[in-house]
Amino acid sequence: MALTATAKQKLLTDVKLKFGQEFPDELLDIYVQAFIDTNQDANEAVLIMRQSQQYKNYFPGNVNPDGVSVKYTEQEYLNLVDAYKRKIESIGLNAELILTNERIETLVTNVVSNQEFGNRINALYSQVVTAIPQVKEFYQRNFGKTLTDAEIIASAIDPNISAGLASGAINAGEIVSQNIVRAQIGAEALLAGTDISIEGAEELRQAGLTAQQARAGFQVAPGLVELGAAQQRGVTAQDIVEATQLGIAQQQERIGKLVAQQQSLSSAQVGAVRTREGSVTGLTEQ
Repeated sequence: MALTATAKQKLLTDVKLKFGQEFPDELLDIYVQAFIDTNQDANEAVLIMRQSQQYKNYFPGNVNPDGVSVKYTEQEYLNLVDAYKRKIESIGLNAELILTNERIETLVTNVVSNQEFGNRINALYSQVVTAIPQVKEFYQRNFGKTLTDAEIIASAIDPNISAGLASGAINAGEIVSQNIVRAQIGAEALLAGTDISIEGAEELRQAGLTAQQARAGFQVAPGLVELGAAQQRGVTAQDIVEATQLGIAQQQERIGKLVAQQQSLSSAQVGAVRTREGSVTGLTEQ
C-alpha cells in the first residue's frame, strides 16, 4: 500500500531520528520501499535494508556473520567512524585517504574502540616521529626523494600509501589533513599582512589551492587590495588569490580592470608632466 506524501515525509523524519541525521539517503530509500512492501513492518524493513549491498558499502563490517544482527546501531557506527577520523586528523593526516572502507571494515569487525584505535595511532606516531630524520636521510640517499613528515607517517600507517607515492598514484598534497591545509591557507594570509575568514580559507581549499599557491597569491594581495580601495573597487585578498592562483575568469577580469585603470592613470600623469616640463624625470626620455 502506497504512502501519502505526508505519511512518507513523516516516515523519513522518524527514520532520520532513529538512524541519525548523517544516515545516507540511498539507504533511506531502501528502508522506505521495504517498509511499504512489508505492509509497514518496521523491523522487517530494517532487516531488508541491512542485508542490501548498499548497506555493506556504507557500513562495512557492521553486520554479524549471522547476517541479521549488527555490532553497532547505525548512529553508534557513524559516531565510531567519526572518532576514528578525528584521531587521524589530529596528527595532521587526511582521514579520507587513510580510512578506506577496507580498513574501517577490519576495525569494526574486530570491534576496535575509538580509544584503542587512538592508542594505536599515538604509539605508531611516536615511534615514527622519533625516526623521521633517519627515514628522510635514507630516502634521500637511496631514492633521491625528500619526504615530508606527513608522507612518512602516512606510509607507516598504510604501506599502500607508500606504494602510491612511489608510483605517482598519490601526491603529497592528498596526504595532509584538509583541516591542516585550511589552516595553512589562513596562516599564509596573516604572514602576508592580510586576513581571510575560516569560510574563505575553506572555499579556497575546496577549489584546490595549495599552501604554496596561497603564499604566492597573498604576497601580492595587499597592494592590489589597496589599489582597489583607491579606485573604489571592492576587492578582497581572496578575490586576488582566486584570480592569480586559481585562474577564475571573473576574478581575473576584475583584477585586470584594476591594473588597467592604474596604468591609464599613470599614463595620464606622465603626459601631464611632459606637457608641463618637456621631459619625464626618472624615465629614459630626457
